Amino acid sequence: MEKLIGVLAIAGMGLALTGCGNQNTQNNSSTAKNNSEVSSGQSTTTTNNSSNRSEMHHERSLWNNQKNEQLASFMQKWGPTMHQSYEQYDGQNELKVSTGITYPDGLSKELVEGQSGLIGWAPSGKGDYEYNVVAIYNHDGTEPTLPNRITYFFAFHNGKPVVLVDQSNNGDPDCHPTTNTDLESNFERIATESTK
Repeated sequence: MEKLIGVLAIAGMGLALTGCGNQNTQNNSSTAKNNSEVSSGQSTTTTNNSSNRSEMHHERSLWNNQKNEQLASFMQKWGPTMHQSYEQYDGQNELKVSTGITYPDGLSKELVEGQSGLIGWAPSGKGDYEYNVVAIYNHDGTEPTLPNRITYFFAFHNGKPVVLVDQSNNGDPDCHPTTNTDLESNFERIATESTK
């Protein structure tokens, strides 16, 4: 009889342990399921955060209307100091220069230091060109001893502001970085100034 009670007690403990083991397995699978939901939730959050960051980065342009107005104001004051008056490309009506070229379409023919296909119109400052032009100003000269025109292209090259100038009056239009430090430093100041 005692042996029977002992065997039953051992069998009972075995069943109890088996039950605990099953419960543990269920808890483990439930925990694993919860962890996997948390993981997928975290990866979704990570994906959303990175897409939000790229959207914010994409939306932030290098150039805007406020900066364009500041540049226009500067050019109105600066031109007379050079005894020149400049006409601005307004973003809608083509700007025709004395050599017959019209901008911004003429940018497709414009060389940069002898190389073609590097420059184009990109009002935000971000585009597919080496030089993304945000503003164009032209002065047509009248004296034959001077270049017929002086055309400035305010652009971004690798995200940095640069001013290119074209004074060619025959042959292919060809521009190069300006040597006018006053013009260059003021464009850089306007371009890098934060706007609200």
